[in-house]
Amino acid sequence: MPISVTCPSCQRPFHLKVELAGRRFRCPDCDSVVDVPEDEEVPFEEDDGPTVPWHPAFDQDRFLLRQKVMSISERYDVHDAFDQPILYVERPAHLMRNLLAALVTVIILIVGVGLSVVIGMGLSEVVSPVWISIVVAVGMLLVTLSLACVAAVTLSPKRHIFFYEDDSKETLLLQVLQDQKFAPITATFTVVTPEGEPLWRITKNYLSNVLRKKWEARGPDGVTVLIAREDSLFMSLLRRFLSVSFDFGFLRTNFILLVPRDDGVEANRGDFNRKFTLFDRYVLDLRRDQPAAIDRRLALAVGVLLDTGERR
Repeated sequence: MPISVTCPSCQRPFHLKVELAGRRFRCPDCDSVVDVPEDEEVPFEEDDGPTVPWHPAFDQDRFLLRQKVMSISERYDVHDAFDQPILYVERPAHLMRNLLAALVTVIILIVGVGLSVVIGMGLSEVVSPVWISIVVAVGMLLVTLSLACVAAVTLSPKRHIFFYEDDSKETLLLQVLQDQKFAPITATFTVVTPEGEPLWRITKNYLSNVLRKKWEARGPDGVTVLIAREDSLFMSLLRRFLSVSFDFGFLRTNFILLVPRDDGVEANRGDFNRKFTLFDRYVLDLRRDQPAAIDRRLALAVGVLLDTGERR
């Protein structure tokens, strides 16, 4: 029997597996921590690693991801190799909060720029030399821009990714949490269990992505366990050149999945490719990963980030 629990903040109901008895998880709607009640009839044994409920949906070597169209939030149906639905993925857009952030930012800019012009013109009539009023006006403009940036970052929400058993969103299986809202150089995401226990950290460096896109996943010990890299340097440069001059659309951005070995060699164990279709369709192929060196939960988390994080 599943365990029924309700979020104390937003009153959203959840039906969780008995393995989560006595644990905690973060509500995907309001970000509150929810305590799962104990179930005395179900024994639970602790181990040394993260307590992650096993789900057969992750026990696949090939996943088909289909992004839903006509949706503000980014949503995906995940199918197995036999085209049967096995997972539902959502990255909420938080439209109203983003609109509020944009509105406040615009108001700060309008008011700040207006005050800068009025004060600058007023000082020019009473203060000599004129450059003093110009310096004051420019200083106020810089302060305005700083306040607008702070408001935009503070009010805009983090965009987490949630993996569910199906589109009812009753059973949460995995979360990918955005660590920082403002990341000018390095973006980081943490893959956690439904109850919030960290599994991996995924990073992307914007500077190194100029020539060839690359995402890297590390375990709790800081050791790299998976690298997702753009398929080839030649194709990477060709895509960048054509994106500036022409947009043909058929140069799809594909990735190879690499596992570092003890001898320093990166073994190619899979691919994440976009299918040549009108709508976004992706194939996560891990059939070369035998015996399995890549955790399928991590591979799916990286796959969704490769689409939503790279705007492919």
